[in-house]
Amino acid sequence: MIRSTSLWYVYPLFKHVSFGVIGEKHADLLQQYFRVERIDELSFPLIQIVSHPLVLIQPYFYPMQKFEKKIVRNLKKINGIIGVDVADSDHITQYAVRLTDYATAMIVPSNFSKRSYVNSGVKRPVHVVPHGVDIEWIEAPKQQPTIFHHLAKLKERRNLKLILCWVMHSPVRKGLDLLLQYYQTLMREYNQVLLVIKTAHGIEYFSKTVEKADGKILIKWLNEREKMELFDICDLYFLSSRGGAFEHPPLEALTRGEIVLGAKGGAWEDYLPDWALIPSRRSGQVLPNNEIHDGCGVEVLVDKAVDKTIEIFNNMDEYRARVQEHINTCVKQNFTWKVIGEKLRNVVQKYL
Repeated sequence: MIRSTSLWYVYPLFKHVSFGVIGEKHADLLQQYFRVERIDELSFPLIQIVSHPLVLIQPYFYPMQKFEKKIVRNLKKINGIIGVDVADSDHITQYAVRLTDYATAMIVPSNFSKRSYVNSGVKRPVHVVPHGVDIEWIEAPKQQPTIFHHLAKLKERRNLKLILCWVMHSPVRKGLDLLLQYYQTLMREYNQVLLVIKTAHGIEYFSKTVEKADGKILIKWLNEREKMELFDICDLYFLSSRGGAFEHPPLEALTRGEIVLGAKGGAWEDYLPDWALIPSRRSGQVLPNNEIHDGCGVEVLVDKAVDKTIEIFNNMDEYRARVQEHINTCVKQNFTWKVIGEKLRNVVQKYL
């Protein structure tokens, strides 16, 4: 049902960043139920407001830091603000907590993020609306290799297991050092393996050493079909992150039937099966000197991760069947965009 009250969704319209991707998806989902105006985050503070809209802002903290005074001057002209943001560690700063006071409510993508906000002193309601996948990610058949044809041939020719990880930015938070330590330890016990890393510049893969890539595919941003193809080629996604509010690529990998391992205690506990959570320890600060995120995260115990990986590689059929069962019993029920759209609608309706 379309409501007469207008709804504005403010997000990065002209920057290719993850906040923009999720913002676009949220706006599409909400448009099924409400009249939605899409506003770029840098334009929002300059707009003369006359319609008294309910405003969703994603990310919330960046424009509030940059344009706090301008946005605050318009608070009486709007029906409220729902801030959509993340917690990359288990605590946010008092400055961040103060900024949330301008919001009517907050939306975060995981229970980990909600605990971080609440434990840091956020007084506004905090709602969990996770990221998701389209049902096509579950139902589409395996993609025939095209852009990753060489990688698929290399895997077949050398009878390799491919381990994938996304490290697009923030190498400390993403645990790049833990990923390399894990891979070097694994190679001493299981040498038919290839590490594939998606970086901000492309895809690099490593066999004998992590000092020099065996090959590189220069493509900065993968479309949906290309991501499916890469996930379908790889055997295991190693989520090395110390922090993060959700980590979307591992969910996408899981949805394509790829085995995913991550540290116990992270935000990904919401969507990973228990057997995929590796014992961990508390890390140091995930993002030192950050104005918003000043807490810690979790570090996977590398030896435990290596042991679990070898067990999986020796029992691939069993673990692939476990993944498929988890898709049917958890992912389909909780992490498709259709289900998430209904959750998002229910949150928004509370404040209209």
